[in-house]
Amino acid sequence: MTQDTKAMFLTFAALLGVQQLALSLGTKESLLPSTNSAQSSISDNLSKQLSELITVVNEERILYPLAWLVASTALVPLLSGSIFCFQTQFLNLDPSIIGLSKVVGQLMVLSATVLYTRYLKEIPMRRLISGIQVAYALSFLGDLFLVKQCNLRLGISNEVYVLCFSLLGGSCGAVQGPAVHRSLLGLCPAGCEGSLFAFFASALCLSTILSGVLGVGLASLIGVSSGDYSSLPVGIAVQIVAALIPLGWLSCVPDAGNKDEANEGKLRYKSG
Repeated sequence: MTQDTKAMFLTFAALLGVQQLALSLGTKESLLPSTNSAQSSISDNLSKQLSELITVVNEERILYPLAWLVASTALVPLLSGSIFCFQTQFLNLDPSIIGLSKVVGQLMVLSATVLYTRYLKEIPMRRLISGIQVAYALSFLGDLFLVKQCNLRLGISNEVYVLCFSLLGGSCGAVQGPAVHRSLLGLCPAGCEGSLFAFFASALCLSTILSGVLGVGLASLIGVSSGDYSSLPVGIAVQIVAALIPLGWLSCVPDAGNKDEANEGKLRYKSG
């Protein structure tokens, strides 16, 4: 850094400091709220928001689909760490290929979300979610094909396969969230959408963490290690079965989040 550049940054910092000092000195005390009133206002607002959120979440039409999504995510053990080690240590893939595949996966999620928003949102929610869940379960076959090296028999290199096909499972799982979230917002009373979205995102993050913990436990249980990936197909088979189990309580998901149900929920919320 040259002396002129240093001088420019120092001058800018000094001017910024003078501006902030002048702004502070020019602020009248009467414009600043008292500490007690500000704390009281924040406390009352938080209590009100929490009370409204609890009331909304306790609604069966909100609680059941939310619980289904959290359970369906947490129940499937994620073996992404084991798959990553298999790709880098056993297949000796360049980490840049794996990183680029993550970008491709996010583009797939974005494309699927746009597709859902434009063409699939009129499909009954239960039918749509069941289709996504089945696709999510079957997509783990992509990891199984890679572990068994079936792609090489078809003339597809490991690099191309990882880049194009190995992230279908994560993409299908990521599309479930917006679909269920749209259903919940359609049934949510006006004014609680932000709180419900924050709660929904937090619950989904928690379920993903639990899924990762289950994946680590499963890998340890079946004996997957850096030098032995022979039991990895067993873990993938467990993933497929676990992803199909939530279909047994799919009745928790509303068949259609139509406007009549939403208006009924809002009227009942206001009257309560």
